[in-house]
Amino acid sequence: MMTSTVDIPRGDRAVTEAPADGAASHSLDAARSAPPPRWLRWSVLAGIVAIAIGVRLLFLDQQTMDYQAFLSRWYQTLDTQGFGAFRQRFADYNYPYLYLLWVLTVLNVPALIGVKALSITFDFLLGWFAYRIVGLRTDRFWLRAAGFGTIVLLPSVVANSSYWGQADAIYSAFAVGGIYFLLRAQRDHLVRYSVWACVFFGVAVAFKLQAVFVMPVLVWLLLRRRLPWYSLLAIPVVFLALDVPAVLAGASWSTALSVYLDQTGSYQQLTLGAANLYQLIPIEGDATWLAHIGIGAAFAVVALFFGWTLWRRPPVTPTTILVVATAGAVVIPFLLPAMHDRYFYAAEVLTVVTAFYLPLRFVLIPILVQAAAIGVYHSSLTGDQGQAMGGGPGAGGPRGGGATDAGLANAGARPSGPSGHGPGEAAGSRPGGGDGGGGRQPTVTGAGRGGSGYTSGRGDTALSIYASMMGLAVLGIVYAVGDSFRRARAVFSR
Repeated sequence: MMTSTVDIPRGDRAVTEAPADGAASHSLDAARSAPPPRWLRWSVLAGIVAIAIGVRLLFLDQQTMDYQAFLSRWYQTLDTQGFGAFRQRFADYNYPYLYLLWVLTVLNVPALIGVKALSITFDFLLGWFAYRIVGLRTDRFWLRAAGFGTIVLLPSVVANSSYWGQADAIYSAFAVGGIYFLLRAQRDHLVRYSVWACVFFGVAVAFKLQAVFVMPVLVWLLLRRRLPWYSLLAIPVVFLALDVPAVLAGASWSTALSVYLDQTGSYQQLTLGAANLYQLIPIEGDATWLAHIGIGAAFAVVALFFGWTLWRRPPVTPTTILVVATAGAVVIPFLLPAMHDRYFYAAEVLTVVTAFYLPLRFVLIPILVQAAAIGVYHSSLTGDQGQAMGGGPGAGGPRGGGATDAGLANAGARPSGPSGHGPGEAAGSRPGGGDGGGGRQPTVTGAGRGGSGYTSGRGDTALSIYASMMGLAVLGIVYAVGDSFRRARAVFSR
């Protein structure tokens, strides 16, 4: 982590202050900072990749309920019907991820291996963008390699892809890539990087709606006139372009554009296994009023930040851009209702990357976020997700990777139809965390799809502890935003 550097405005690029004790010190500093030989750098990165792959191989045969009930069935639909399956809604994920599943069927890749290989591939793209972002801060290879290695070996990243088979690394890789191009745009003053940033954000949103948590940074840069307004047009253009193949296959535009709208009305718990604010609030009965307060609070926090930044006009630097994006990924899902256990994924990654730009004391933020994430993942993977893991990779289904009817029955899942739940999002009947026996607490009457209002959805005591950790991380990142603006202003005022 960097503790001795100071952001100095030189074309909006953060640089390291040079020592002031003469040419000898300059020569010594240059010798110490000389990059290791190319062969050593590539060897280190290859070694990190090999270790990361080795760790993931340990979990490739695990089948969770989400895989058996949803992912394998989506794969089977595409395997039997081909691209024409997109004429109808057979999954509640947006089309880009389903296109990738279709490619797997064309290549005859077994379902379980293919689903996890997709996510693992994007784990490394995520790590690569972390490497590049740290590289904008420092030329020191070992710090850049540390950024790459930390991300690809982060426990929540490993568990999400290789154990759970989820796709959060995909949208997060594009979101982090968008942030990287924002930083390049501010450093190099090139409009094309702003456009590329918005292209990446458009792809991220097309894969998962949760990418919007980091996108308030775009509005902030627009308000500060550091982002051309027309570059934002790339987001809807890319989003719509990725729907075109499904429309050409026979889907209507209304169907293609309603995926996220259907998702947002699907769940009626204040929290669905997420370590957020609602794990800490004991409430019974109709909690719709509290959900509305939470939604209003999230919008109010963002609006207050925009108003404050227009009033005080804090400096725009690479550090402040990164910390503002990270704050959105942490604060917004903490306040919003109906958040699932994996909705802090971008926060888990970005807090690590941001730590390389902040003083060492802020390393506590990613530690808290990761501790909460590990706890939540353990609750899910030993609870409702673990209930369907009796079968091995040779169970019935598409090319040895699908779910048997018995497995679905044991999981308490139902097939995914036009309005079916998606992987990890079928928790409308499993609102809490693992109880003493590893299962989820039952749903309060009226919850889930078609319910009349929000219910609590709180889990066990452990989830309250994880939510407390995340709450401390929220306070930490809010303080980091203010501290970053203060330090940047102090440098600009010299």
